[in-house]
Amino acid sequence: MKQQNRTLLLALFLIGILMGAIDTGIVTPARELIQNSFDVTRSIGTWMLTLYTLVYAVSMPIVSKMADRFGYKKVYMFGIATFGLGSLLCGIANFYGGFGFFLAARAIQAIGAGGIIPIANAVIGNSFPEEKRGTALGMVGAIYGIGNILGPTLGSFIIDVAGSNHWGWLFFINVPISLAILLFSLKLENTKAPAQKPVDLVGAVVLAGVIGSLMYALTNLDFFHFGQSIKSIDVYPYLLIFAVLTPIMIYVEKIAKDPILNIKYFKDRQMLLVLIVSFIVGVGMMGMVFVPQFSENVLRLKAGSGGYIVTLLAIFSGISAPLSGKLIDKKGARFVLAIGFFFTLAGTLFLGFVTTQLLNFTSVLIGVALMGLGVGFTMGAPLNYLVLQTVPKEESTSGIATMSLMRSIGVSISPSLMIGFIVAAAKDLQPKLMEVFSTAMPQGMSLPSGGSSGSDAFKALQSADVTTIAESMKNAISSIVPDAVKPMIVKAVDPLSGKITDTFQEVMNTGYSNMYIAAGIIALAGLLLSLLLKNKQVKA
Repeated sequence: MKQQNRTLLLALFLIGILMGAIDTGIVTPARELIQNSFDVTRSIGTWMLTLYTLVYAVSMPIVSKMADRFGYKKVYMFGIATFGLGSLLCGIANFYGGFGFFLAARAIQAIGAGGIIPIANAVIGNSFPEEKRGTALGMVGAIYGIGNILGPTLGSFIIDVAGSNHWGWLFFINVPISLAILLFSLKLENTKAPAQKPVDLVGAVVLAGVIGSLMYALTNLDFFHFGQSIKSIDVYPYLLIFAVLTPIMIYVEKIAKDPILNIKYFKDRQMLLVLIVSFIVGVGMMGMVFVPQFSENVLRLKAGSGGYIVTLLAIFSGISAPLSGKLIDKKGARFVLAIGFFFTLAGTLFLGFVTTQLLNFTSVLIGVALMGLGVGFTMGAPLNYLVLQTVPKEESTSGIATMSLMRSIGVSISPSLMIGFIVAAAKDLQPKLMEVFSTAMPQGMSLPSGGSSGSDAFKALQSADVTTIAESMKNAISSIVPDAVKPMIVKAVDPLSGKITDTFQEVMNTGYSNMYIAAGIIALAGLLLSLLLKNKQVKA
Protein backbone atom coordinates (compact mmCIF):
# COMPACT_ATOMS: atom_id res chain seq x y z
CA MET A 1 0.00 0.00 0.00
CA LYS A 2 1.31 3.45 -0.91
CA GLN A 3 2.32 5.73 1.96
CA GLN A 4 -0.31 8.36 1.01
CA ASN A 5 -3.12 5.80 0.98
CA ARG A 6 -1.89 4.31 4.26
CA THR A 7 -1.91 7.74 5.92
CA LEU A 8 -5.47 8.41 4.70
CA LEU A 9 -6.60 4.99 5.89
CA LEU A 10 -5.01 5.49 9.31
CA ALA A 11 -6.57 8.95 9.70
CA LEU A 12 -10.08 7.81 8.71
CA PHE A 13 -10.06 4.79 10.96
CA LEU A 14 -8.59 6.69 13.92
CA ILE A 15 -11.30 9.35 13.65
CA GLY A 16 -13.94 6.63 13.53
CA ILE A 17 -12.45 4.90 16.59
CA LEU A 18 -12.30 8.20 18.49
CA MET A 19 -15.93 8.98 17.68
CA GLY A 20 -17.11 5.52 18.74
CA ALA A 21 -15.01 5.47 21.91
CA ILE A 22 -16.14 8.90 23.06
CA ASP A 23 -19.80 8.00 22.60
CA THR A 24 -19.62 5.09 25.04
CA GLY A 25 -19.32 7.57 27.91
CA ILE A 26 -20.52 10.90 26.59
CA VAL A 27 -24.09 10.18 27.73
CA THR A 28 -23.06 9.49 31.34
CA PRO A 29 -23.13 13.09 32.67
CA ALA A 30 -26.46 13.77 30.93
CA ARG A 31 -28.20 10.54 31.93
CA GLU A 32 -30.44 12.16 34.55
CA LEU A 33 -31.18 15.12 32.26
CA ILE A 34 -32.27 12.76 29.50
CA GLN A 35 -34.40 10.48 31.68
CA ASN A 36 -36.05 13.48 33.37
CA SER A 37 -36.87 15.02 29.99
CA PHE A 38 -38.76 11.82 29.14
CA ASP A 39 -40.24 11.62 32.67
CA VAL A 40 -38.99 8.07 33.26
CA THR A 41 -37.58 6.57 36.46
CA ARG A 42 -33.87 6.03 37.09
CA SER A 43 -34.18 2.25 36.69
CA ILE A 44 -35.82 2.68 33.28
CA GLY A 45 -33.41 5.46 32.34
CA THR A 46 -30.39 3.16 32.74
CA TRP A 47 -31.55 1.38 29.61
CA MET A 48 -30.01 4.17 27.52
CA LEU A 49 -26.62 2.73 28.61
CA THR A 50 -27.57 -0.92 29.05
CA LEU A 51 -29.21 -1.29 25.64
CA TYR A 52 -26.26 0.36 23.89
CA THR A 53 -23.83 -2.05 25.60
CA LEU A 54 -25.96 -5.10 24.80
CA VAL A 55 -26.51 -4.28 21.12
CA TYR A 56 -22.86 -3.26 20.67
CA ALA A 57 -21.65 -6.57 22.11
CA VAL A 58 -24.05 -8.59 19.95
CA SER A 59 -23.30 -6.69 16.75
CA MET A 60 -19.49 -6.79 16.95
CA PRO A 61 -18.86 -10.42 15.94
CA ILE A 62 -21.71 -10.44 13.40
CA VAL A 63 -20.87 -7.19 11.61
CA SER A 64 -17.15 -8.00 11.71
CA LYS A 65 -17.78 -11.32 10.01
CA MET A 66 -19.71 -9.51 7.32
CA ALA A 67 -16.58 -7.40 6.74
CA ASP A 68 -14.53 -10.52 5.99
CA ARG A 69 -17.13 -11.49 3.39
CA PHE A 70 -18.25 -8.23 1.77
CA GLY A 71 -15.17 -6.09 2.24
CA TYR A 72 -13.76 -3.95 5.01
CA LYS A 73 -14.39 -0.61 3.28
CA LYS A 74 -18.07 -1.36 2.58
CA VAL A 75 -18.84 -2.61 6.07
CA TYR A 76 -16.84 0.16 7.75
CA MET A 77 -18.80 2.72 5.74
CA PHE A 78 -21.99 0.90 6.72
CA GLY A 79 -20.93 1.15 10.36
CA ILE A 80 -20.15 4.87 10.10
CA ALA A 81 -23.39 5.61 8.22
CA THR A 82 -25.47 3.60 10.72
CA PHE A 83 -23.76 5.26 13.66
CA GLY A 84 -24.35 8.69 12.12
CA LEU A 85 -28.02 7.90 11.48
CA GLY A 86 -28.48 6.65 15.03
CA SER A 87 -26.81 9.79 16.37
CA LEU A 88 -29.11 11.99 14.29
CA LEU A 89 -32.20 10.17 15.57
CA CYS A 90 -30.95 10.36 19.17
CA GLY A 91 -30.60 14.11 18.80
CA ILE A 92 -34.04 14.45 17.23
CA ALA A 93 -35.49 12.55 20.22
CA ASN A 94 -34.63 15.61 22.33
CA PHE A 95 -37.37 17.49 20.46
CA TYR A 96 -39.64 14.80 19.04
CA GLY A 97 -40.62 11.29 20.10
CA GLY A 98 -40.69 9.42 23.39
CA PHE A 99 -38.21 7.34 25.34
CA GLY A 100 -38.92 4.29 23.17
CA PHE A 101 -37.91 6.26 20.07
CA PHE A 102 -34.70 7.34 21.84
CA LEU A 103 -33.85 3.74 22.82
CA ALA A 104 -34.41 2.55 19.24
CA ALA A 105 -32.03 5.28 18.05
CA ARG A 106 -29.44 4.20 20.62
CA ALA A 107 -29.72 0.62 19.33
CA ILE A 108 -29.06 1.83 15.77
CA GLN A 109 -26.03 3.73 17.08
CA ALA A 110 -24.70 0.59 18.77
CA ILE A 111 -25.06 -1.50 15.60
CA GLY A 112 -22.95 1.07 13.78
CA ALA A 113 -20.34 1.15 16.55
CA GLY A 114 -20.04 -2.64 16.31
CA GLY A 115 -18.87 -2.20 12.73
CA ILE A 116 -16.30 0.51 13.44
CA ILE A 117 -13.76 -0.43 16.11
CA PRO A 118 -13.00 -4.14 15.35
CA ILE A 119 -12.77 -3.48 11.60
CA ALA A 120 -10.54 -0.43 12.11
CA ASN A 121 -8.18 -2.40 14.35
CA ALA A 122 -7.94 -5.29 11.91
CA VAL A 123 -7.43 -3.18 8.77
CA ILE A 124 -4.84 -0.91 10.41
CA GLY A 125 -2.95 -3.89 11.80
CA ASN A 126 -2.89 -5.71 8.46
CA SER A 127 -2.04 -2.61 6.42
CA PHE A 128 1.34 -2.03 8.06
CA PRO A 129 4.44 -4.22 7.83
CA GLU A 130 4.73 -6.55 10.79
CA GLU A 131 7.76 -4.70 12.13
CA LYS A 132 5.64 -1.48 12.26
CA ARG A 133 2.33 -3.07 13.24
CA GLY A 134 2.81 -2.47 16.95
CA THR A 135 3.41 1.26 16.43
CA ALA A 136 0.24 1.58 14.34
CA LEU A 137 -1.84 -0.34 16.87
CA GLY A 138 -0.32 1.77 19.63
CA MET A 139 -1.85 4.84 18.02
CA VAL A 140 -5.17 3.02 17.88
CA GLY A 141 -4.90 2.19 21.58
CA ALA A 142 -4.09 5.80 22.43
CA ILE A 143 -7.08 7.13 20.53
CA TYR A 144 -9.46 4.50 21.92
CA GLY A 145 -8.27 4.93 25.51
CA ILE A 146 -8.38 8.72 25.41
CA GLY A 147 -11.82 8.65 23.77
CA ASN A 148 -13.21 6.34 26.45
CA ILE A 149 -11.82 8.43 29.28
CA LEU A 150 -12.70 11.86 27.88
CA GLY A 151 -16.25 10.93 26.85
CA PRO A 152 -17.89 12.00 30.15
CA THR A 153 -15.80 15.19 30.31
CA LEU A 154 -16.75 16.18 26.76
CA GLY A 155 -20.37 15.39 27.55
CA SER A 156 -20.32 17.79 30.50
CA PHE A 157 -18.74 20.49 28.33
CA ILE A 158 -21.38 20.15 25.58
CA ILE A 159 -24.19 20.30 28.14
CA ASP A 160 -22.65 23.43 29.69
CA VAL A 161 -22.44 25.13 26.27
CA ALA A 162 -25.73 23.95 24.73
CA GLY A 163 -27.78 24.02 27.94
CA SER A 164 -29.42 21.23 29.92
CA ASN A 165 -32.56 21.37 27.76
CA HIS A 166 -30.56 20.74 24.57
CA TRP A 167 -28.83 17.45 25.36
CA GLY A 168 -29.46 16.39 21.76
CA TRP A 169 -26.21 18.13 20.78
CA LEU A 170 -24.37 15.27 22.48
CA PHE A 171 -25.45 13.24 19.43
CA PHE A 172 -25.73 15.87 16.69
CA ILE A 173 -21.99 16.44 16.93
CA ASN A 174 -21.41 12.96 15.45
CA VAL A 175 -23.36 13.66 12.26
CA PRO A 176 -20.92 15.99 10.41
CA ILE A 177 -17.99 13.82 11.52
CA SER A 178 -19.70 10.72 10.11
CA LEU A 179 -20.44 12.48 6.81
CA ALA A 180 -16.81 13.60 6.48
CA ILE A 181 -15.52 10.07 7.12
CA LEU A 182 -17.93 8.66 4.54
CA LEU A 183 -16.85 11.20 1.93
CA PHE A 184 -13.13 10.49 2.30
CA SER A 185 -13.69 6.71 2.67
CA LEU A 186 -14.79 6.59 -0.97
CA LYS A 187 -11.10 6.78 -1.89
CA LEU A 188 -10.24 3.61 0.04
CA GLU A 189 -9.81 0.20 -1.57
CA ASN A 190 -12.41 -2.43 -0.65
CA THR A 191 -10.33 -5.42 0.49
CA LYS A 192 -11.92 -8.60 1.81
CA ALA A 193 -11.16 -12.20 2.66
CA PRO A 194 -10.74 -14.35 -0.48
CA ALA A 195 -13.00 -17.19 0.65
CA GLN A 196 -16.68 -16.87 -0.26
CA LYS A 197 -18.63 -19.29 1.93
CA PRO A 198 -22.32 -19.34 2.89
CA VAL A 199 -23.35 -16.72 5.44
CA ASP A 200 -23.88 -18.26 8.89
CA LEU A 201 -27.35 -16.80 9.50
CA VAL A 202 -28.37 -19.46 12.06
CA GLY A 203 -25.15 -18.92 13.97
CA ALA A 204 -25.71 -15.15 13.97
CA VAL A 205 -29.20 -15.53 15.47
CA VAL A 206 -28.12 -18.05 18.13
CA LEU A 207 -25.01 -16.06 19.01
CA ALA A 208 -27.11 -12.91 19.42
CA GLY A 209 -29.33 -14.81 21.88
CA VAL A 210 -26.34 -16.16 23.82
CA ILE A 211 -24.58 -12.79 24.14
CA GLY A 212 -27.75 -10.80 24.80
CA SER A 213 -29.03 -13.12 27.55
CA LEU A 214 -25.63 -13.36 29.26
CA MET A 215 -24.93 -9.62 29.13
CA TYR A 216 -28.39 -8.73 30.43
CA ALA A 217 -28.14 -11.21 33.31
CA LEU A 218 -24.68 -10.01 34.31
CA THR A 219 -25.76 -6.37 34.14
CA ASN A 220 -28.49 -7.07 36.74
CA LEU A 221 -26.51 -9.46 38.94
CA ASP A 222 -25.42 -8.21 42.37
CA PHE A 223 -22.27 -10.13 43.27
CA PHE A 224 -22.40 -8.97 46.92
CA HIS A 225 -25.85 -10.51 47.33
CA PHE A 226 -25.37 -13.31 44.86
CA GLY A 227 -27.82 -15.82 46.35
CA GLN A 228 -30.67 -13.30 46.50
CA SER A 229 -29.79 -11.55 43.25
CA ILE A 230 -29.66 -14.70 41.15
CA LYS A 231 -33.29 -15.40 42.08
CA SER A 232 -34.37 -12.13 40.48
CA ILE A 233 -36.62 -12.32 37.43
CA ASP A 234 -34.12 -10.04 35.70
CA VAL A 235 -31.32 -12.58 36.20
CA TYR A 236 -32.14 -16.30 36.39
CA PRO A 237 -34.43 -16.59 33.32
CA TYR A 238 -31.70 -15.06 31.18
CA LEU A 239 -29.02 -17.29 32.68
CA LEU A 240 -31.25 -20.27 31.82
CA ILE A 241 -31.61 -18.99 28.25
CA PHE A 242 -27.82 -18.61 28.09
CA ALA A 243 -27.32 -22.16 29.43
CA VAL A 244 -29.75 -23.63 26.88
CA LEU A 245 -28.46 -21.69 23.88
CA THR A 246 -24.73 -22.16 24.54
CA PRO A 247 -24.50 -25.86 23.57
CA ILE A 248 -26.77 -25.14 20.59
CA MET A 249 -24.42 -22.35 19.53
CA ILE A 250 -21.37 -24.62 19.87
CA TYR A 251 -23.01 -27.27 17.68
CA VAL A 252 -24.19 -24.77 15.07
CA GLU A 253 -20.78 -23.07 14.85
CA LYS A 254 -18.95 -26.40 14.64
CA ILE A 255 -20.84 -27.46 11.53
CA ALA A 256 -20.94 -24.02 9.89
CA LYS A 257 -18.63 -23.60 6.90
CA ASP A 258 -17.87 -19.99 7.86
CA PRO A 259 -18.89 -19.57 11.54
CA ILE A 260 -19.69 -16.18 13.03
CA LEU A 261 -17.89 -17.20 16.25
CA ASN A 262 -15.08 -19.64 15.59
CA ILE A 263 -15.03 -22.25 18.35
CA LYS A 264 -11.43 -23.11 17.54
CA TYR A 265 -10.40 -19.82 19.17
CA PHE A 266 -11.30 -21.31 22.54
CA LYS A 267 -9.29 -24.47 21.81
CA ASP A 268 -6.08 -22.67 20.88
CA ARG A 269 -3.99 -22.07 24.03
CA GLN A 270 -2.61 -18.72 22.91
CA MET A 271 -5.95 -17.34 21.73
CA LEU A 272 -7.75 -18.60 24.83
CA LEU A 273 -5.25 -16.78 27.04
CA VAL A 274 -5.73 -13.60 25.00
CA LEU A 275 -9.50 -13.85 25.46
CA ILE A 276 -9.18 -14.40 29.22
CA VAL A 277 -6.80 -11.45 29.56
CA SER A 278 -9.24 -9.32 27.54
CA PHE A 279 -11.99 -10.25 29.98
CA ILE A 280 -9.76 -9.25 32.92
CA VAL A 281 -8.96 -5.90 31.28
CA GLY A 282 -12.71 -5.28 30.97
CA VAL A 283 -13.40 -6.15 34.61
CA GLY A 284 -10.63 -3.82 35.76
CA MET A 285 -12.01 -0.86 33.81
CA MET A 286 -14.43 0.13 36.58
CA GLY A 287 -11.54 1.15 38.85
CA MET A 288 -10.84 3.86 36.29
CA VAL A 289 -14.50 4.88 36.01
CA PHE A 290 -14.74 5.59 39.75
CA VAL A 291 -11.74 7.96 39.78
CA PRO A 292 -13.87 11.18 39.73
CA GLN A 293 -16.04 10.19 42.71
CA PHE A 294 -13.04 8.83 44.59
CA SER A 295 -11.08 12.05 44.04
CA GLU A 296 -14.01 14.18 45.16
CA ASN A 297 -14.24 12.26 48.42
CA VAL A 298 -10.49 12.29 49.10
CA LEU A 299 -9.97 15.97 48.23
CA ARG A 300 -13.38 17.15 49.51
CA LEU A 301 -14.47 18.56 46.18
CA LYS A 302 -18.07 19.33 45.28
CA ALA A 303 -19.90 16.70 43.22
CA GLY A 304 -19.07 16.83 39.53
CA SER A 305 -15.78 18.68 39.90
CA GLY A 306 -13.67 15.53 39.99
CA GLY A 307 -13.87 15.29 36.23
CA TYR A 308 -10.59 17.13 35.70
CA ILE A 309 -8.80 14.21 37.39
CA VAL A 310 -10.05 12.06 34.52
CA THR A 311 -8.22 14.41 32.15
CA LEU A 312 -4.99 13.62 33.98
CA LEU A 313 -5.76 9.93 33.60
CA ALA A 314 -6.24 10.45 29.87
CA ILE A 315 -2.94 12.34 29.57
CA PHE A 316 -0.92 9.50 31.10
CA SER A 317 -2.86 6.93 29.07
CA GLY A 318 -2.10 8.98 25.96
CA ILE A 319 1.60 8.84 26.81
CA SER A 320 1.82 5.10 27.33
CA ALA A 321 -0.49 3.92 24.51
CA PRO A 322 1.71 5.00 21.55
CA LEU A 323 4.80 3.98 23.53
CA SER A 324 3.27 0.52 23.92
CA GLY A 325 3.21 0.12 20.15
CA LYS A 326 6.90 0.92 19.79
CA LEU A 327 7.75 -1.44 22.66
CA ILE A 328 5.76 -4.22 21.00
CA ASP A 329 7.87 -3.87 17.86
CA LYS A 330 11.04 -4.21 19.96
CA LYS A 331 10.12 -6.37 22.95
CA GLY A 332 6.90 -8.16 22.04
CA ALA A 333 3.27 -7.93 23.18
CA ARG A 334 3.69 -10.12 26.28
CA PHE A 335 6.28 -7.70 27.67
CA VAL A 336 3.99 -4.71 27.11
CA LEU A 337 0.99 -6.41 28.70
CA ALA A 338 3.05 -7.33 31.76
CA ILE A 339 4.24 -3.72 32.12
CA GLY A 340 0.66 -2.49 31.78
CA PHE A 341 -0.71 -4.78 34.44
CA PHE A 342 2.22 -3.92 36.73
CA PHE A 343 1.46 -0.20 36.45
CA THR A 344 -2.25 -0.87 37.00
CA LEU A 345 -1.47 -3.02 40.03
CA ALA A 346 0.81 -0.33 41.46
CA GLY A 347 -1.72 2.43 40.79
CA THR A 348 -4.74 0.68 42.28
CA LEU A 349 -2.86 -0.43 45.41
CA PHE A 350 -1.42 3.07 45.84
CA LEU A 351 -4.91 4.57 45.67
CA GLY A 352 -6.30 1.91 47.99
CA PHE A 353 -3.60 1.95 50.67
CA VAL A 354 -1.80 5.32 50.43
CA THR A 355 -4.14 7.93 48.94
CA THR A 356 -6.98 7.05 51.33
CA GLN A 357 -4.59 7.82 54.21
CA LEU A 358 -2.69 10.87 52.94
CA LEU A 359 -5.77 12.60 51.48
CA ASN A 360 -3.90 15.07 49.28
CA PHE A 361 -3.66 15.92 45.59
CA THR A 362 -0.13 14.60 45.18
CA SER A 363 -1.13 11.11 46.28
CA VAL A 364 -4.16 11.19 43.97
CA LEU A 365 -1.94 12.28 41.08
CA ILE A 366 0.59 9.49 41.66
CA GLY A 367 -2.08 6.80 41.80
CA VAL A 368 -3.95 8.15 38.78
CA ALA A 369 -0.71 8.50 36.80
CA LEU A 370 0.21 4.87 37.44
CA MET A 371 -3.30 3.71 36.51
CA GLY A 372 -3.29 5.83 33.35
CA LEU A 373 0.02 4.37 32.24
CA GLY A 374 -1.37 0.88 32.91
CA VAL A 375 -4.53 1.53 30.87
CA GLY A 376 -2.49 2.84 27.95
CA PHE A 377 -0.24 -0.20 27.90
CA THR A 378 -3.00 -2.83 28.22
CA MET A 379 -6.09 -1.38 26.54
CA GLY A 380 -5.48 -1.69 22.83
CA ALA A 381 -2.21 -2.43 21.07
CA PRO A 382 -0.92 -5.64 22.71
CA LEU A 383 -4.22 -7.53 22.65
CA ASN A 384 -5.01 -6.53 19.07
CA TYR A 385 -1.45 -7.42 18.06
CA LEU A 386 -1.66 -10.86 19.68
CA VAL A 387 -4.96 -11.59 17.94
CA LEU A 388 -3.55 -10.64 14.53
CA GLN A 389 -0.53 -12.85 15.23
CA THR A 390 -2.67 -15.83 16.23
CA VAL A 391 -5.58 -15.98 13.76
CA PRO A 392 -5.36 -16.29 9.96
CA LYS A 393 -5.36 -12.95 8.14
CA GLU A 394 -8.75 -13.61 6.56
CA GLU A 395 -10.23 -13.98 10.06
CA SER A 396 -8.60 -10.86 11.52
CA THR A 397 -11.80 -8.84 12.05
CA SER A 398 -13.61 -11.85 13.52
CA GLY A 399 -10.72 -12.53 15.88
CA ILE A 400 -10.55 -8.94 17.11
CA ALA A 401 -14.32 -8.80 17.46
CA THR A 402 -14.25 -11.94 19.63
CA MET A 403 -11.53 -10.40 21.80
CA SER A 404 -13.54 -7.15 22.08
CA LEU A 405 -16.63 -9.17 23.00
CA MET A 406 -14.81 -10.82 25.91
CA ARG A 407 -13.65 -7.40 27.10
CA SER A 408 -17.24 -6.10 26.87
CA ILE A 409 -18.48 -8.99 29.01
CA GLY A 410 -15.86 -8.05 31.59
CA VAL A 411 -17.01 -4.43 31.50
CA SER A 412 -20.63 -5.53 32.04
CA ILE A 413 -19.67 -7.47 35.19
CA SER A 414 -17.47 -4.72 36.57
CA PRO A 415 -20.10 -2.19 37.82
CA SER A 416 -21.98 -4.77 39.92
CA LEU A 417 -18.71 -6.06 41.33
CA MET A 418 -16.94 -2.78 42.07
CA ILE A 419 -19.86 -0.68 43.31
CA GLY A 420 -20.65 -3.42 45.82
CA PHE A 421 -17.67 -2.32 47.89
CA ILE A 422 -19.02 1.24 48.06
CA VAL A 423 -22.51 0.07 48.98
CA ALA A 424 -21.15 -2.28 51.67
CA ALA A 425 -19.18 0.56 53.28
CA ALA A 426 -22.15 2.95 53.10
CA LYS A 427 -24.18 0.62 55.34
CA ASP A 428 -22.01 1.73 58.27
CA LEU A 429 -22.50 5.40 57.50
CA GLN A 430 -25.76 6.18 59.31
CA PRO A 431 -24.86 4.32 62.57
CA LYS A 432 -21.47 6.03 62.76
CA LEU A 433 -22.93 9.45 62.06
CA MET A 434 -25.56 8.88 64.75
CA GLU A 435 -22.76 8.05 67.18
CA VAL A 436 -21.22 11.43 66.43
CA PHE A 437 -24.53 13.18 67.08
CA SER A 438 -25.19 11.30 70.30
CA THR A 439 -22.05 12.80 71.87
CA ALA A 440 -23.52 16.29 71.44
CA MET A 441 -26.97 15.57 72.85
CA PRO A 442 -27.90 17.34 76.11
CA GLN A 443 -27.73 15.03 79.14
CA GLY A 444 -30.82 12.90 79.52
CA MET A 445 -32.02 13.53 75.97
CA SER A 446 -31.83 11.08 73.07
CA LEU A 447 -32.80 11.19 69.44
CA PRO A 448 -36.11 9.52 68.52
CA SER A 449 -36.02 6.57 66.17
CA GLY A 450 -38.35 8.41 63.85
CA GLY A 451 -40.12 5.30 62.55
CA SER A 452 -40.93 5.39 58.87
CA SER A 453 -40.69 9.18 58.81
CA GLY A 454 -37.18 8.91 60.21
CA SER A 455 -36.24 6.44 57.51
CA ASP A 456 -37.55 8.83 54.88
CA ALA A 457 -35.56 11.66 56.42
CA PHE A 458 -32.31 9.73 56.24
CA LYS A 459 -32.87 8.75 52.60
CA ALA A 460 -31.50 12.17 51.72
CA LEU A 461 -28.10 10.98 52.90
CA GLN A 462 -27.92 8.59 49.93
CA SER A 463 -27.37 11.50 47.57
CA ALA A 464 -25.08 13.48 49.90
CA ASP A 465 -21.36 13.89 49.25
CA VAL A 466 -18.42 14.91 51.41
CA THR A 467 -19.21 18.62 50.91
CA THR A 468 -22.93 18.38 51.73
CA ILE A 469 -23.14 15.60 54.33
CA ALA A 470 -23.01 17.90 57.38
CA GLU A 471 -25.97 20.00 56.23
CA SER A 472 -27.88 16.92 55.01
CA MET A 473 -27.39 15.19 58.35
CA LYS A 474 -28.53 18.25 60.32
CA ASN A 475 -31.66 18.53 58.18
CA ALA A 476 -32.39 14.83 58.65
CA ILE A 477 -32.08 15.12 62.45
CA SER A 478 -34.17 18.29 62.54
CA SER A 479 -37.00 16.59 60.67
CA ILE A 480 -37.47 13.86 63.31
CA VAL A 481 -37.21 15.83 66.57
CA PRO A 482 -40.06 17.80 68.19
CA ASP A 483 -40.22 21.49 67.32
CA ALA A 484 -39.82 22.43 70.97
CA VAL A 485 -36.29 20.98 71.25
CA LYS A 486 -35.19 21.57 67.65
CA PRO A 487 -33.29 24.83 68.34
CA MET A 488 -31.47 23.21 71.28
CA ILE A 489 -30.39 20.20 69.19
CA VAL A 490 -29.35 22.29 66.21
CA LYS A 491 -27.22 24.47 68.48
CA ALA A 492 -25.62 21.40 70.02
CA VAL A 493 -24.74 19.74 66.72
CA ASP A 494 -23.57 22.79 64.71
CA PRO A 495 -19.98 22.49 66.05
CA LEU A 496 -19.90 18.87 64.85
CA SER A 497 -19.84 19.69 61.12
CA GLY A 498 -16.13 18.95 60.83
CA LYS A 499 -16.46 15.63 62.68
CA ILE A 500 -19.44 14.63 60.51
CA THR A 501 -17.47 15.36 57.34
CA ASP A 502 -14.45 13.43 58.67
CA THR A 503 -16.63 10.42 59.51
CA PHE A 504 -18.32 10.43 56.11
CA GLN A 505 -15.00 10.69 54.30
CA GLU A 506 -13.48 7.89 56.39
CA VAL A 507 -16.40 5.50 55.86
CA MET A 508 -16.59 6.09 52.11
CA ASN A 509 -12.81 5.83 51.73
CA THR A 510 -13.02 2.39 53.32
CA GLY A 511 -15.28 1.31 50.46
CA TYR A 512 -13.05 2.91 47.83
CA SER A 513 -9.97 1.37 49.42
CA ASN A 514 -11.49 -2.12 49.28
CA MET A 515 -12.59 -1.50 45.69
CA TYR A 516 -9.11 -0.51 44.53
CA ILE A 517 -7.51 -3.39 46.41
CA ALA A 518 -9.89 -5.72 44.54
CA ALA A 519 -8.95 -4.00 41.28
CA GLY A 520 -5.30 -4.61 42.19
CA ILE A 521 -5.96 -8.31 42.69
CA ILE A 522 -7.63 -8.42 39.27
CA ALA A 523 -4.58 -6.67 37.75
CA LEU A 524 -2.29 -9.21 39.44
CA ALA A 525 -4.28 -12.04 37.83
CA GLY A 526 -3.86 -10.32 34.47
CA LEU A 527 -0.12 -9.93 35.06
CA LEU A 528 0.35 -13.61 35.88
CA LEU A 529 -1.71 -14.76 32.89
CA SER A 530 0.10 -12.42 30.50
CA LEU A 531 3.38 -14.10 31.44
CA LEU A 532 1.96 -17.39 30.11
CA LEU A 533 1.48 -15.94 26.62
CA LYS A 534 3.86 -16.86 23.82
CA ASN A 535 6.01 -13.88 22.95
CA LYS A 536 6.56 -13.87 19.18
CA GLN A 537 8.95 -10.96 19.09
CA VAL A 538 9.39 -9.19 15.79
CA LYS A 539 12.76 -7.60 15.12
CA ALA A 540 12.66 -4.22 13.44
